[in-house]
Amino acid sequence: MGRKGICGFALSFLLSVQAFCGCGKDGQEETASGKLYFLNEAETQLVSEGYDAKATFLEAQVQEYVDALDKEPDGRACKRLLPDNVTLLGFSFGEADQLILNFDTNYSTLTGITEILVRAALVKTFCQVDGVDYVEFYVNGIPYMIGEVPVGMMKAEDFIDNMADSDYYTQAASVSVYFANEDGTALRESHRQVSYNGNITMEQLVIEQLIGGPIEEEIAAGMYATIPAGTQLSKISTKDGICYVDLNDKFLDKLDGVNEQVVLYSIVNSLVELPNVNKVQIRIGGELRKNYQSVDMPEMFERNLDLIETEM
Repeated sequence: MGRKGICGFALSFLLSVQAFCGCGKDGQEETASGKLYFLNEAETQLVSEGYDAKATFLEAQVQEYVDALDKEPDGRACKRLLPDNVTLLGFSFGEADQLILNFDTNYSTLTGITEILVRAALVKTFCQVDGVDYVEFYVNGIPYMIGEVPVGMMKAEDFIDNMADSDYYTQAASVSVYFANEDGTALRESHRQVSYNGNITMEQLVIEQLIGGPIEEEIAAGMYATIPAGTQLSKISTKDGICYVDLNDKFLDKLDGVNEQVVLYSIVNSLVELPNVNKVQIRIGGELRKNYQSVDMPEMFERNLDLIETEM
């Protein structure tokens, strides 16, 4: 049975490009007290430059970080965080140490891993400011939405930070995910110890682990894939204990030999293993559907213990 609140989480989204801890000139070790976060050239990882903020007042310090991020980074391994067509229109402050960043409508053109990494870089950068614990995104004055769901307030801890004091870094962690049994009528839990890198939300780590499917040892133990080939994660976010997952249309492909409920609850039960997730909403191609193949889809899923195959 799964244990809620595992110490660490990881996935098989093992990126081919290792994360540089810093992108300073000539690979020099960072000695600055703060950091600016950027993207690597392939837009698959976050990289950082050391930075010492000079301003002391809240608004002035936020503006200093805004100006610093708008410049080209010093390091050759970095690229400017926001593309030329995306503009930060301004910022303001809300309640409870909240910083609100307001972008133009072009921010919505960012998608997939790039958008998540940009969001992570901005949140991690501005949460270094004394007096900023949460960051919320607005687009043209309206709260930023993933599908029909507002992303809401984000904190630095929402994004896994696996950068270290060496050029290359990987971290080992354990995760529990659910795959199908031999006849596709029940779920079997897999406890994995894997290596990961990249700054990605824990929810995305779990989904990418499922998309990767069972490894050789798990197949030998009678575990089978639950996610159709070609399925990709479009967007994912969590707010108030609800994880909102949006998968592409390939998720609709029929997976021979696996019950539709097993497919759906492999996602739900795996995500609910995360301590901040109690319910899951699944969208397909950006739409909240009433049916998945031959079964009804509730608006919100909760953990289904009845589908989990107990060990003999």
